[in-house]
Amino acid sequence: MPRPIALVTGASSGFGEAIARTLAKEGYDLALCARRGERLEALAAQLRAAGSQVHTGTCDVRERKQILGFADSAARSLGGLNLIVCNAGLARGLDKVESIPEEDLDQMLDTNVKGLVFTIQASLPHVRKSGGGHVILIGSTAGHATYEGGGVYCASKHGVKALAQTLRLELCGEPIRVTSIDPGMAETEFSLVRFKDEAKAEGVYKGMNPLQAGDIAECVRWVATLPAHVNIDEIIVKPTDQGSHTGAKVHRRS
Repeated sequence: MPRPIALVTGASSGFGEAIARTLAKEGYDLALCARRGERLEALAAQLRAAGSQVHTGTCDVRERKQILGFADSAARSLGGLNLIVCNAGLARGLDKVESIPEEDLDQMLDTNVKGLVFTIQASLPHVRKSGGGHVILIGSTAGHATYEGGGVYCASKHGVKALAQTLRLELCGEPIRVTSIDPGMAETEFSLVRFKDEAKAEGVYKGMNPLQAGDIAECVRWVATLPAHVNIDEIIVKPTDQGSHTGAKVHRRS
């Protein structure tokens, strides 16, 4: 049996890195892309040493030509694509809609929505050529609720949910599964990227037990390794200490 091949965006840290490591242990060869090439190559070297074939590329999913070129080169190098994990995404600040900086607005929409669409456009033809497979979108509980200061981020993640649901309709009848995995509060570099302040980022998770990147990687592994006739449409996953989708209700220990 040939080894399955997974493409993972945003693979240099956080969810993406954990997903790459978990899929490698599951027997996948990997196409990994991210903006931070040095971190990506360090990860790839470890995975190669453990027995996986790994194709890497420094790539910004906001740039359509870059992700198209990466998917094409990965499919040629590895022999196709079977699993696509659209993981690249971010949040910036907690500004109200009326005052959000244009740079933050563009970065969230261009990465979380346009970048996801570009990734699907780049990779789906290769999944078809491989005879079928699976597209997994990493969304957020912010795609199921809203909160003050999160208007554009929530809008982008509601967009991810809409894209996942639309893609299922459009691919119905083809042997391609579509899953949206929507995490709640998870301790990665997410809050550091959002606030650009280490103390603020740490405060988000103070006194609680948040999700870790490996928890989301395990969700990816589970849905991807189910029988081909089983499609898990959506997983909403939160830490036990998080009561609401928005994080308005969180149990914190003193």
